Amino acid sequence: MKRLILFTGSTIILFACCLPFSQAQTPFLIDLKLDSAQRLAKSEPDKAFLLATEVLEESKLEELDSLIGKAQLLRGQILLRFGLFQPSAEALYEAEHIFRDHKLSSLLAQVNNAVGEVYYKIKTPEAALLRHEAALGIYLQLQDAEGEAETKSFIGGMYEKLGSYPAALVYQQEALSIFEKLNLYGQLAFVRENIGSIYEDLEQYDSAYANFHKAYILNISLGDSLRIIGNLNNLGDVLRKTGKPKEGLLYSVKAAEMSERLGYLYQQRSAVVDISKAYAEMQDYENAYKFLEQSRKLSDLVYSEESARQLGIQEAQNRLYAKNQQIIQLEQMHEFDAIVKWLLLFLVGLMCVLGWVIFTRQKLKIRSNKELLERHQEILQVKEQLIATEQQNMQLLELKMEAEEKSHSKALTAQTLHVIDKNQMLEDIQTKLKNILEEDSKEQKKKIRNLIKQIDFNFSHDTDWEDFKHSFEKVHQDFFRNIQQRTDGLTPAELKLASLMRLNLNSKEIASSLGISMDSLRISRYRLRKKLNLEKGDSLQQFILCI
Repeated sequence: MKRLILFTGSTIILFACCLPFSQAQTPFLIDLKLDSAQRLAKSEPDKAFLLATEVLEESKLEELDSLIGKAQLLRGQILLRFGLFQPSAEALYEAEHIFRDHKLSSLLAQVNNAVGEVYYKIKTPEAALLRHEAALGIYLQLQDAEGEAETKSFIGGMYEKLGSYPAALVYQQEALSIFEKLNLYGQLAFVRENIGSIYEDLEQYDSAYANFHKAYILNISLGDSLRIIGNLNNLGDVLRKTGKPKEGLLYSVKAAEMSERLGYLYQQRSAVVDISKAYAEMQDYENAYKFLEQSRKLSDLVYSEESARQLGIQEAQNRLYAKNQQIIQLEQMHEFDAIVKWLLLFLVGLMCVLGWVIFTRQKLKIRSNKELLERHQEILQVKEQLIATEQQNMQLLELKMEAEEKSHSKALTAQTLHVIDKNQMLEDIQTKLKNILEEDSKEQKKKIRNLIKQIDFNFSHDTDWEDFKHSFEKVHQDFFRNIQQRTDGLTPAELKLASLMRLNLNSKEIASSLGISMDSLRISRYRLRKKLNLEKGDSLQQFILCI
């Protein structure tokens, strides 16, 4: 008995001595892991997300609020990059709550900028602008010049999307001036691209070209391959718009070759689309169609790659949820085991006190209690096995449903892109045929008019609608029924407009898919708003996305 007491006391003392050291080391190791995740965020976002998720789990176990907030900030930024806006917003809101409670101003400004990017992605630039302005106020108080410049660049981008080009240029020029003083060439190149984009929207192509070219030179000096490809695409696009398709084609081909060599599928698809447009401008329709078909195949590859990444992120999210549930179960089991252990210790002490008096009866009770505990443990083991089996079945069912949904979504997206690309090509051919009418003979004019009528007929009687509607209803179940219940009845054209808005397409893509002008699209959107009885100031896009 004395030996047992001495061994127990020594173990407790040793544990007490080691505990402070281990507790001091744990936050340091978690912080190192978070630094690794932040370094990998741009080059290998998948690995960075998994590391950030591990940091989040470990920080919650250790109750390290600041590390929880930093991990959620990084996870939100990576989820935003993969287009998972809802889980991104949830992670960023949790980080915002922690940073505000702990008064971590610099991190709070980063969260505001990240949430602003989420709002921009879901087509609400007004809300995004408010977030970026809040971040700017924090950076001005902190006198953080780099953060101030970065945020002003964000604000300039929002004003550009809102069509306020003078204000957009003012903010971008201010950001450019600060980055020049700080000698931050990577940010300088990014701001130059933004300024070039504004001038391109204003159709001031000389200024746009000059800024894109400066960004290109900066990125070459930095060796940033991804941004170099974007610069080449922008330069080719500007040259094509200024009536120099041959010169623009050289830039687009170079961008396509570089992105193919480096494995950047999304950038390669953009370059191939520009090549197709350049050939169409040069009236080389055979090559234009060939590269358009190549861009469609690349779109499928891009979608497959993005789907695989999103599936990996969703699996990591599910694993995090499963681990949290396991932690809760383990804590409950530990509590139960602790109660059982204390009960056993109490029984042992009681037996020591009463052992000589009622030794025989106590011995029988001990045996009875041990058998009872064994039966309880067996029952618990069986229950745990049943729970584990049920969880596995649920996970398999969820994975199957997710795979089916991804398959339908992929088919719907590919079909939508096909319709948009087809209609854009038909619009280009239609425009050129109208120009030829002014020069050719009467007989040729008659044939060309018939061809234009056929194209118009194709626009208004697109047979792909039923296939599109069938695929759309598989992905967005009950959408048409729900929106019809909110009105006295919508026409097929209005239903098609609502479904394209539900896919979050921009106005140009919707107009191209419907085969109408931008003015006609605005009239159609206005009629749809009236039928949906929306108040002034309510966002039609947000209303449809919430159905």
